[in-house]
Amino acid sequence: MKLRCDAFSPTKPEDYDQSSDRGSIRFLLNGGTDSFTEKFRLPPRSDRTRGLAYHTKKEMEATTGPAVTYDLNRHYLSPFIEAETGDMSFFRDTFVNFMNGPFGDTCKALQDPLGESLVYPTILPPGPDPNLLLHGEQPFYEPESAFATALVSHIFSKVWIGTTDPKIQQEMLANLQFLLTTARIRKFVDMYFRYWHHNCPLLHPPSFDPNQVPTPLLASVVFMGAMYSNDDREVQLAKKLLDFAELYVFSTETFACESEIYRVFNGIPTIEGEKNNWLHFQYFQAGYLMLVVQYWAGSKASRNRAMEIRFSEIIRIARSLGLTKCRHSPEDRLHETLWIQKESRIRTINIISLLDCAFSFYQNYPCRLTHTEMECDLPCDESLYSADHPFAQPNFRFSREITTYEAFQFLFSEDYPMTSFDPSQNITNDPHFTVLDMFILIHLLYAFINAHMTLLVPYIRTRQSTSPSESSSPSDISRSAQPNAVFPEDYVMPAIRTSLTRWRALWMHLRTQVPSHEWASMGFFKNGYDFWLVAQLLITKKESVDVIMRMEVKCEDKLEKLKVLLQDDVD
Repeated sequence: MKLRCDAFSPTKPEDYDQSSDRGSIRFLLNGGTDSFTEKFRLPPRSDRTRGLAYHTKKEMEATTGPAVTYDLNRHYLSPFIEAETGDMSFFRDTFVNFMNGPFGDTCKALQDPLGESLVYPTILPPGPDPNLLLHGEQPFYEPESAFATALVSHIFSKVWIGTTDPKIQQEMLANLQFLLTTARIRKFVDMYFRYWHHNCPLLHPPSFDPNQVPTPLLASVVFMGAMYSNDDREVQLAKKLLDFAELYVFSTETFACESEIYRVFNGIPTIEGEKNNWLHFQYFQAGYLMLVVQYWAGSKASRNRAMEIRFSEIIRIARSLGLTKCRHSPEDRLHETLWIQKESRIRTINIISLLDCAFSFYQNYPCRLTHTEMECDLPCDESLYSADHPFAQPNFRFSREITTYEAFQFLFSEDYPMTSFDPSQNITNDPHFTVLDMFILIHLLYAFINAHMTLLVPYIRTRQSTSPSESSSPSDISRSAQPNAVFPEDYVMPAIRTSLTRWRALWMHLRTQVPSHEWASMGFFKNGYDFWLVAQLLITKKESVDVIMRMEVKCEDKLEKLKVLLQDDVD
């Protein structure tokens, strides 16, 4: 009997146990990562079959609405200015105005950091003086906002350092000026919250203001949102500029080693001494989001760099900021802003742990966080975090009063058995997990199973093969010969089976409690059962250990290689 997950039939939980092609483990692994993540609304990747049209026309239409809305129409530039942006002189002159405008004295020359002594002249900004307009007349030119100016100049500075070819610099400047207008930035921010925030709810939507957030964080949000644009030119330009945006985001003092050296030399507290610095944390969020954009939408080289190098930096900074032990404290009651900031930290580290496990799930890359160090709170209910004023919500809870590690231990508890799902069953001691909680737990559980198979099970097999006379009695041999003894003498595997059974029972119960409209509006968290199917496959197939042990670290598609475990079913 095959297990399936029908995420669109909340009134029929028994469908999980029915045999079906779509939703079965065979269907999920048919195309490897592509088929498994088909419903995830991930940003499109040019080197995969996952296409742009699928996400912009099918999956996005199923979303009930954005978590935060922006009035896009009033921010768009006039058609006149839009047509003029293709003029190279406009790009060059406007960029000079940007560099000489809000960043210092307008007469200050800009020196080429490469030593070419390139000096830009100061010019007047294009367009008429708004003070000369008649009463009631609308200006035909809308000057760019300060955040658009900053974004263009900071990213172009990385281009400028990377190449001395004036032609390439001019081309990249034109691309930046086309992509990062005030209107497009606001559009991309809206797309981020409309299409990606449901998958990665670590930013507080009501308080996100492009005029107020740090430029690195705005850059990461903008480039993620741009990946969901219906305009192919915008998507391609965003991908072309993505590496330079990454360089900018990871050049902030939070990540730069030079900054740490200078701080120590000058006796300034390092990041470890400024764990509550909100600006440092926002820079940290910017780095994580940029890493996610590169992993799901970047080139192969960028994807590998994100997984191997950038994520290691993220983990290092997360530990320095004390995020793995982040919990709501009594002082958070003093002001709502303090509570929101603490909740943002809690959500960020939990979502980081998801990506850590995902690297193991999709590419067999070892985890860099352990479940035992996840002593942070579980995230609050999504309706609270998305509210303008969480303290005023009728269902407000100051704290979940349970850590991620404690929730993981709960799955292994033997206080009560759950071998089958019954909607009428009264689940005692239920900590009231959310869908996001369950998604986090199944990721941690999968990583635990994978680590157990690669570390302990081979040791058990080696011990059995080297000293069969000492370690095996007739009863042991008889027991290991049984078809159900997939992992003989493994005393951890029964506990793993218990945890998977309990996770499934809790998921079934939760599925009946969540309204269908709320379920439809969720991100890929609602596909948690698919991860359970893969975990269950690993512990039920005796060949799974050999398959995993033969996989190389950082393989291209781990799920594609796991399809070999289904060959017996075909035979």
